[in-house]
Amino acid sequence: MASVAPELVLFAELVGAAHVRAADASDAVGGVVPSLVVSPADEDEVASVLSAATARGLAVVARGGGTKIDWGSPPERCDVVLSTSRIEGIVDHEPADLVCVVRAGTTLSHLQKTLASAPGFRQRLMLDPPQGDAATIGGMLATAASGPLRTRFGTPRDLVIGASFVLSDGTVGRSGGKVVKNVAGFDVAKLLIGSLGTLAIVTEVAFRLHPLPAASSTVAFESRSVLELCEFAARVGRLQVTPSVVDLHWPEGVVVVRFDSSEQGAAVQAERVTRDIGGRNLTPDDGAALTASRAGSPWTGAGAVAAVATLPARAGEFLSSMSATCDAVAWRPLLGTGEMRFAPEALETVRTAVRTAGGRLAIRRGDVFVSGDADDDVAVDLMRSVKRQLDPARTLSPGRQVGGI
Repeated sequence: MASVAPELVLFAELVGAAHVRAADASDAVGGVVPSLVVSPADEDEVASVLSAATARGLAVVARGGGTKIDWGSPPERCDVVLSTSRIEGIVDHEPADLVCVVRAGTTLSHLQKTLASAPGFRQRLMLDPPQGDAATIGGMLATAASGPLRTRFGTPRDLVIGASFVLSDGTVGRSGGKVVKNVAGFDVAKLLIGSLGTLAIVTEVAFRLHPLPAASSTVAFESRSVLELCEFAARVGRLQVTPSVVDLHWPEGVVVVRFDSSEQGAAVQAERVTRDIGGRNLTPDDGAALTASRAGSPWTGAGAVAAVATLPARAGEFLSSMSATCDAVAWRPLLGTGEMRFAPEALETVRTAVRTAGGRLAIRRGDVFVSGDADDDVAVDLMRSVKRQLDPARTLSPGRQVGGI
C-alpha cells in the first residue's frame, strides 16, 4: 500500500482530506480490492478526480448505494472507487410538468418520499428495482435495473429524459433536458443506461414522473402448471385493461395482476379479469401482503441470479423446462423478461434452455459471469467501438461489461 500515499495526497487536494480513505476488503468490486475510496461533492470534483486518475493510468469504478456493485463481470483493475454518496439531492421538481432533476447519489427511497410529499401533488418515479430502498439514482441507471412496474411503465430507458455526466478525461457532458419531447441531438443519456459505469459517470438525471394512484386492486391466479400460468397472463394482455403489474412467480405457482388507478377504475378492471378469465380478487390487505411477500424474489436466498429475456410466445415452453432447475423465478409474461435464481452448477443447463428459446441471459449475481449477448459479435464490436470513443484510456470500470469491455 506504499504507493497509495502520493495518490491519497493528490485526491485529498481535489476533494478534501476527509473524503479520501484507504480502501479495505468491504470495498471490493467483484473480488478486486481497490487502493482508495474517493467521495467528490459535485460534478466539478468528479471531473477533477477522473482527469487525475486517467493521467496516472488508474482504473476507477463508480459506486452508489452498493446494492448492485456485484452486477457484471469483475473489473480487470480497480484502483479507485468513486463514491457518489455526497452527490445527492433534488435539483429541480416541476410537478405541473411531471418532471424532476435529481443528483446521482440520491437514494430512490428519498426521492420517492420527497415527490409524494410535494404540496398539492402526489407523484413518484415509476421504477421499483431490486434492493430499491438503498439504491441510488446513478446506480439504477448504470445497471438499467427495474422491477414489476416495468410491465406498464417500462425501464429507466423509458423514463429518463436527460442526464449530465463526466467522461474519463474530465469532460462534462449533457444530454436531453427537462421536457419530455426533447429530440435534439444524439441521446447519450440512453447510451449510458445499463453500461455499468464503463462509459461515463452520471452526475444528474432528469426523469418523467407519474401521479401516485388513488387505489390499487390485485388479482391472483394460482396453478401448478407453468403453461396455465402463462396462458392466464397472456389472456390478461388481450383484455381491455391496463395492469401495472403482471408477474408470474415460481415455484409458488401464482400470477399477480395489479391495477393502479382511481378506486373505481382499479376495481372495475380487476372485476373484468376475474369475470372473464378467472383468478381471485384480493382484499387490499391481502393484495398488499402478497405483493410484499414476493417483492424480494428471486433475490432472497443463496445462488446465482440471472436476468433472462425470451419471446413472450415462447415463455411457457421455456419456463416449463426451467421449473425443476431454478429455485425461484419472477417473470413478466407480457414482456418475456424476468429474473431467476439457480445453483451455479446449473448454469449450462439454464444457458442452453435460454438459447433454445431464442433468448438472452445476463448474470446479475453469483460467481459465474456470462451473457448471451457475448454471442453477438456485431453488438460486442459496436460496444467496444463506443468504449474506445468515450473512454480510450479504459479508466472507467474496465472489463465489467459483456465481452470484457
